[in-house]
Amino acid sequence: MTALAPDRGSGTFDRRLLHRARGASVYIGVCAGLGLAQTACVIAGAWLMASLIAGAFAGGEDLDALGPQLIALAAVLCARALLASVQEAAANRASAGVKSGLRRQALERLMRLPSGERHTGETAQLLVRGIDALDAYFARYLPQLVLAALVPLAVVVVMLTAYPPAALIVLVTLPLIPLFGILIGRYTRARADRQWASTAHLAHHFADLVAGLPTLKAFGRAGKQTGAIEATTSEYRRRSMGLLRIAFCSALVLELAASLSVAVVAVTVGVQLVDGGLAGAAGLQTALLVLILAPEAYLPWRNVGAQYHASAEGLAAAERVFAILDADPERPAAPAPAPRTASTALPSAPFMPPPLERAPTIMFRRTVFAYPGREPLPEVSLTVPAGQTTVLTARSGAGKSTLMAALLGFREPVSGSIAFDGADIAGLDLAAVRRSIAWLPQRPVLIDGTVADNVRLAVPGEASDPAVAKAIAEAMAPDARRKVASNGAGLSAGEAARVGLARLLLRADQLDTPVLLLDEPTAHLDADTEQAVIDALAPYRENRTVVIASHRPALRAIADREVAW
Repeated sequence: MTALAPDRGSGTFDRRLLHRARGASVYIGVCAGLGLAQTACVIAGAWLMASLIAGAFAGGEDLDALGPQLIALAAVLCARALLASVQEAAANRASAGVKSGLRRQALERLMRLPSGERHTGETAQLLVRGIDALDAYFARYLPQLVLAALVPLAVVVVMLTAYPPAALIVLVTLPLIPLFGILIGRYTRARADRQWASTAHLAHHFADLVAGLPTLKAFGRAGKQTGAIEATTSEYRRRSMGLLRIAFCSALVLELAASLSVAVVAVTVGVQLVDGGLAGAAGLQTALLVLILAPEAYLPWRNVGAQYHASAEGLAAAERVFAILDADPERPAAPAPAPRTASTALPSAPFMPPPLERAPTIMFRRTVFAYPGREPLPEVSLTVPAGQTTVLTARSGAGKSTLMAALLGFREPVSGSIAFDGADIAGLDLAAVRRSIAWLPQRPVLIDGTVADNVRLAVPGEASDPAVAKAIAEAMAPDARRKVASNGAGLSAGEAARVGLARLLLRADQLDTPVLLLDEPTAHLDADTEQAVIDALAPYRENRTVVIASHRPALRAIADREVAW
């Protein structure tokens, strides 16, 4: 659409793509080399074409005399086509490398960011479709940008040598093309950002809808979502059409400016031919050379403007990728833990002994948590005594799950502090803290495989089959060989909760973790199963600091301390 509008980290191209993505700088060098070769082909082709026409019409040369020049012109045209093909192949290869590198860096950084800050649907949309949109930037926009820097300069130099008045006209009018491009580009970039925000919102909405579709259908509310989806898609369609209108209008402006400039050159040369200022075969050749080269001077900048529209969405997505890469990660850990693959399989690094040799006292001092777009959660000040079982019975939505996530470093308070035995968690190694904790969340994350595969994730190394079988039996989880899907297919809600409990028991048994965190561990169980689970949990509570979030009377009955706020 237009030359890239000035923006943070970007001028005519985004330098951060060169710094962050391996191979991008090499690709720019390749583009420059191919651009120089294409520029030489442009000038050589124009000279040969002018020489052929002038020789045939003004010089009276026959086909035999013009034969070598015809062969040379055909070779130049073939070379120009070959260079364009090589450039496209190099662009596709560079684009694939850059996209792969950006995705890898973004995923690595996301694994180090506090969880829950970004919506899954929006992030998936960004890392897949958003980064794929960079193909247009590397395959079409950057090559034209390189040609726009090389071809006009070379053409003006040749025209100065051949006919200075025409070169002067080009020098005066050529800056109008990028000027118009920048003016329209500022507006285009803002529209592209809004377009990407609309796309992200649509992805967010669909991800939420798909996740909650069973519940919506169960309560007969699925049809109500039709209107919301229609409104979202209509907004997306309206923004897309608006962006296309700008693309067509900007192309018209650039074409008009270039055409008028070439017309001025043509009139000037034509007047000289009529007045005899350019006489004979040599004069005709000079006039033809100038007329053929004049459009070539404007063509690269016109193409830059036309191709920017195709790359605008990719650049808008790249801005959001850079926002992820520039985000503050969690406090560094030594060694850095591998990505979490399941709820209680916190680190996957080589085994190291827990840093807390005994059950710690956990203290929350005037701790406040906040979520974007919501009121802050109530301030919490409480002490979890060492070696005792504390049951949190605060109302739903008060932040019980958030407190547990904060103990693992997945949430950070906006004010206040959290301490283990008086040591502020902000100064501790998060990987070491996580190695000391066994955690059962409300909704355990599952992977494709068997129940045993899911339970075995609880420990950094391979747990023995007898240890896994023991944990499954104590948690009354389903048969170890039962197949499980990552979406929970194959298990009821209660069975999934018991798989998560088996993970916790296995982790506590194998790593001797001094802290147990259980978030609604019996929410989906009947009374008899709940009591059996509590009995199985009893030996694991000894000499450990246990925090349970629940309103169930059976769990409250085993508490050494009950806390509400």
